[in-house]
Amino acid sequence: MISEVKKGIRGKKKQPGSLVSAELWAEFFRGDRLACARLITAVENHPTIGPEVRDHLIPRLNGAFRIGITGPPGVGKSTVTAALARRTARHDQTVGIIAVDPSSPFTGGAFLGDRVRMQGLSGDDHIFIRSLASRGGHGGLSPATPLVADILDAFGLSRIFIETVGVGQAELDVLGCVDLLILVLQPGTGDGIQALKAGILEAADMFLINKADLPGTETLLESLRFLFEISVRPAADGVPPILTASALRNEGLDDVYTEMEKRIRALLTSGKYLQKRRSLMESEIRDSIRRDLWDRFSALTKAGEDIPAAAERFIKNRRSPYPYIRRLCAQVKIQHRTKRTGREQSR
Repeated sequence: MISEVKKGIRGKKKQPGSLVSAELWAEFFRGDRLACARLITAVENHPTIGPEVRDHLIPRLNGAFRIGITGPPGVGKSTVTAALARRTARHDQTVGIIAVDPSSPFTGGAFLGDRVRMQGLSGDDHIFIRSLASRGGHGGLSPATPLVADILDAFGLSRIFIETVGVGQAELDVLGCVDLLILVLQPGTGDGIQALKAGILEAADMFLINKADLPGTETLLESLRFLFEISVRPAADGVPPILTASALRNEGLDDVYTEMEKRIRALLTSGKYLQKRRSLMESEIRDSIRRDLWDRFSALTKAGEDIPAAAERFIKNRRSPYPYIRRLCAQVKIQHRTKRTGREQSR
């Protein structure tokens, strides 16, 4: 696989300035699953090629609907994801699964246990499974996750499930790359208390109590219902559906799939789907501009090298950093050239 990735990135048929070969792109857009896997490996290992890859992908995006599966560790997210993916494929949808596993803090590698737990799906031509190591990413995702979702979208898949690392209450990066978020909980392990945290409650579009055959299911249901009665989230959003299932026993998942597709249709017909995509695109533009301006600023002022030492001085001497910040910013003048006149405006 390593040699294949190198071939795809450093092959002879590259366009000027490109890091991914034209041959790899041609195979990818012909629907070659190996080429898709190689492209994902490339963006994982070489984050700097993200803008170039996005330039190729965006014109080919098909509007795949992205479903996030999140929740605390051990609640059965992988089993739920596999069950929903299987039902989605049976309804003539092509499915992508991005399963994020935690990276080792020592080696940076990951066990990729989600791939092991989904072996039953591996022979289905309608389903493409990819495990990603979190690689230091926060919020339950790998830094490459949004771009990998775009790759699967452009590859022609219509539903993309993104299963996060087991997350807590505030790790909500998954909101930045999904259209529908399903929060999976489990009775009897303190999830009732965990659900009291407003962040994760307000984020989820659907709630699923998995392992509902265990004691404590009714208690957790009552806790969730009570929380929504006291207006945890805006009334305009309404109370999200709260469902129960036992994914391991394959019970209750038909209802979960039906509700999921119902919510997807509602988002599409209401226009909220396009609103979400526009918001995500706005965020991407702003973040890219910030990164570009910081890179230029740092190169001109050597701020990236000086800031760590400066921060240590300010802490040691109990001094405000803002005089330093103002002096640093004053070293750079921003110029804006207008298209109409060609004149430069400086600030």
